[in-house]
Amino acid sequence: MKRLRLGAVLHFLIAIGHIGCLFALDEAFEAYGIREIMHQMVSGHVWMLYALTIGLVLAFCLAGLYALSATGDIHRLPLTRMAIITIVVLYSLRALAGGISCINDFTWLQCISFLISAIIVWCYWPGVKERAKMC
Repeated sequence: MKRLRLGAVLHFLIAIGHIGCLFALDEAFEAYGIREIMHQMVSGHVWMLYALTIGLVLAFCLAGLYALSATGDIHRLPLTRMAIITIVVLYSLRALAGGISCINDFTWLQCISFLISAIIVWCYWPGVKERAKMC
């Protein structure tokens, strides 16, 4: 269960990082090479970029809380095991996409993002296997 706690800490750190990005959102998007895509997605409504980032902060915090719920450190949240499985699936897909991206067009930022995704999968995996405690 120490791995789940580490996963929770990583999610809270990622949330804090996204809060920091709110002060330099265009620069963060530029660093990841998604600036144009993000601006096209919101069709000129720049405030939506901030709303999306705040939504991500909340999602990362929720993922961290579900890890703490799975360890029993906080009150059990509804559908804890399903949430842990969903987190593992989503981060596995992110790690796969990031790994392919690193192979095709290597940058350190992409490689680090890929590694963090893979580490989160490793951290949350015990929650997938620990059926009896969470059901």
